Amino acid sequence: MLPEELLKKIMDAANKTRQPITAVIIDPFFYNSLQNKTIQSFEDLDGNTTEGLINSSKNQVEIWYKNKKIKKLKIDDLNEKLLLFPLYNATIQKVSFHLEKGFYVEQTEIGLIASFEIRTNEFNIDDLKFQLLQINELTLLEKVIYKDQVLINNKKDTLITFQNCYEII
Repeated sequence: MLPEELLKKIMDAANKTRQPITAVIIDPFFYNSLQNKTIQSFEDLDGNTTEGLINSSKNQVEIWYKNKKIKKLKIDDLNEKLLLFPLYNATIQKVSFHLEKGFYVEQTEIGLIASFEIRTNEFNIDDLKFQLLQINELTLLEKVIYKDQVLINNKKDTLITFQNCYEII
């Protein structure tokens, strides 16, 4: 939920441009008119974010060790329901998704979604744990954990292919 004062500034600026607020929220050039150095895009606004790798035939996870690709897998390989025996250590967290009052931005990207790097002398793929998020019918790879340590994304190189903003009243 946006602070009332910021929401009023956004609405006033949107009215000046004669565009709906849902259009200006995702417009990268709009934030210059707000004249707020801390907010340069909608990603700088306070809000809840859910992101991850969608279970799709195009998406894959690659595991590299000592500059060699040791494994390439799909999210279906992590989903125990589809397998007779689990191949990898994966947990599925089911979340019921209810839309509350507010603004929502949907965005899809193509490219390198996340790159994780750890320094270790010995790598064991069995120490990797994949955390999947089940939102209604959608499955996302949300987190990768190695030896009980959540890996932090250190590189992202993507191109936005779809972006939409809508308001729930």
